[in-house]
Amino acid sequence: MKRRELREHAFKLIFAGSDGALPEGGLEYYLSDNEIKGKDALALTKKTEAVFQNIAAIDEAIQNNIKGYTFDRISKVSLAVMRLAVAEILFDEEIPDGVAISEAMEIVATYEDEKSKAFVNGVLGAVSRGK
Repeated sequence: MKRRELREHAFKLIFAGSDGALPEGGLEYYLSDNEIKGKDALALTKKTEAVFQNIAAIDEAIQNNIKGYTFDRISKVSLAVMRLAVAEILFDEEIPDGVAISEAMEIVATYEDEKSKAFVNGVLGAVSRGK
């Protein structure tokens, strides 16, 4: 599975756990339902767990870098995308910040409008500069 596809799956799982955690058995069900196995399943599990295990730090980084907006007004889609990208920026040394941001912009472009895309890009850029 390509990294972009892996991120898309991770985004969907993070979106499903918008309240900060996946439902019991949610990850296993998703993997089975999408026939994701082996090293792809391990990579997706690692990426998703990195978000949920560090959700407080990730949300704090997002909250500290939004201007003229409140955290609770962020759409669930934008929040899921930012959580994934911030996890990569802060906790995954193998992925350059620019790649994490660029990939996040691809997901946002698919599911959100241009205004949201600019907002997410600004927040992620600020997180990257401030780390």
